[in-house]
Amino acid sequence: MATSKKKAVGKRTKASARKASAPKTRRIASAPALRRSIDPGWTWDDRLPLSQARQVGNTIYVSGQIAYDANGNLVGEGDMRAQTRQVFNNIRSVLESAGSSLKDIVKINTYITDGSKFMDMIAVRSEIFGDDPPASTAVVVAGLAFPALLIEVEAIAIKRA
Repeated sequence: MATSKKKAVGKRTKASARKASAPKTRRIASAPALRRSIDPGWTWDDRLPLSQARQVGNTIYVSGQIAYDANGNLVGEGDMRAQTRQVFNNIRSVLESAGSSLKDIVKINTYITDGSKFMDMIAVRSEIFGDDPPASTAVVVAGLAFPALLIEVEAIAIKRA
């Protein structure tokens, strides 16, 4: 006895029905995020191939700041507290040039060359941020880009609209 197989013509399986009825998603092209370099107007860094900060959208990425004043002079040789204050003054200047402030900082990375001076750095940082410190990382390193530097700090800030 021969068996016959009937073909279902015009019938959909459950899987093919789901696939056919799924709505197509539309991609909406959004404008590219604002991207710009932030320059606080210092001249000592003009010879270096760097930007003191980059803004992408409302996020500001501050390059590692060191204890140089606006004229490129080291502040606080051998003094972690003085260098830390100068570093955060520089971060403040960079952020203000972008229309932001220290209150907008959400993350910092700190590099110090002498672990025994860690608490001096923390004391100054506490003066600056008080009871609302950003997320942070601190690393002891063998050295920084220029002699006599004790500290360098990078920051990420989210600019308020």
